[in-house]
Amino acid sequence: METGLATIIIGVGVSALVQLLAKGTISNLDGADLTTAVNLANSIHELTYGLSFADPVTPTHWGPETGEVLATYNDVDDFDGQVFSPPIDARRQSLSNFTNWSQSVSVQKVDVNRLVTVVPNATVMPTLRVTVTVQHLGQTVYAETWLITQGQ
Repeated sequence: METGLATIIIGVGVSALVQLLAKGTISNLDGADLTTAVNLANSIHELTYGLSFADPVTPTHWGPETGEVLATYNDVDDFDGQVFSPPIDARRQSLSNFTNWSQSVSVQKVDVNRLVTVVPNATVMPTLRVTVTVQHLGQTVYAETWLITQGQ
């Protein structure tokens, strides 16, 4: 009787320990995915930091100008609607070892007095809201938003 009871107690303890290890492994993987996603979003943030607010030649044009490609994007709104899969780094280099990851970029003009209010692209506004959504295997892992003001 005592041996059977001891076996049951040890079995329950081992089962709980195995479940704890499994949960720890899953949490560790989620943490690694989140770290990767934050770094991928920050790559786009760093990339847009050095760009012009508007195109130097055609400041009222929204999106990439005719003939522009990723390597020649010269203002922030060129990135609006772009999806990079595999993702890119801050030097615009493709990260081919992240094949199951993607970065989606949204650039919106917002009212400088009400940053939650999106205004039409034709409107002259000195504030842009950039949002990068990072996905892994089709699931959103992280999204980051920041504001860019004209003259920044």
